[in-house]
Amino acid sequence: MAIKFHLDRLMFEKGNMKVPTLQELSGVNKNTLYGIYKGQITRVDVSVINRICVALKCQPGDLMTFVEDEEC
Repeated sequence: MAIKFHLDRLMFEKGNMKVPTLQELSGVNKNTLYGIYKGQITRVDVSVINRICVALKCQPGDLMTFVEDEEC
């Protein structure tokens, strides 16, 4: 079981936004954003989720979903 992030999809839907632009809007470290974008991050602070959601005008459920192992 795992959490799967959809940051790449959300950024595409927001006009093909790039990570540096999201970094400017959210104030989140670019390495953290790239880790989420690539699905390589193992921990993320709630304040980071909050800042991304504010910047992208989305809900946490838009940003991530829970999936069973075979779906990962």
